[in-house]
Amino acid sequence: MDSGQGPGGSGTESLEADEAAKLVYSLTQEQVMERVSAVADYAMALPEARPRFAVVGFCWGGTTSFAYAGQRPDLGAAVVYYGNSPSAQVLARINAPVLGLYGGDDARVNASIEPADVEMKRLGKAYQYEIYPGAGHAFMAGQEKREANSAATASAWPRTLQFLNEHLK
Repeated sequence: MDSGQGPGGSGTESLEADEAAKLVYSLTQEQVMERVSAVADYAMALPEARPRFAVVGFCWGGTTSFAYAGQRPDLGAAVVYYGNSPSAQVLARINAPVLGLYGGDDARVNASIEPADVEMKRLGKAYQYEIYPGAGHAFMAGQEKREANSAATASAWPRTLQFLNEHLK
């Protein structure tokens, strides 16, 4: 996501990775949602666009994907890779089905799964999730990294495609 807060109004491409991350993390939730909506609106206006769209996010992006599902009533689906669940107020506004994919060794993020699951069930909302044993946070990251888990990756990515195919028809 481009912050537009780089030197001279440029984006994150003009910055070192750490500087770019700081700028993106400095955005308010409202600014993030506006930017994601701008991208979605642009993409959906393309002649090749399908009638429905989804968001997929990883880590901070996973948290953003889950929250964005509560912002866009026309969202077709949301996929959350190791992102935290939003508040009950946001969960109540979700219309799209949500798929969460989590590493079994990610206690911080996983603490938010059960409360979200209970609330989504209570509200009659579609929330499915899978937890991959032995996988940590960021298990889809470059497979050469410590966090990577090729078995979880080999399972999670096809599951993502299946979920999107089911809900974006």
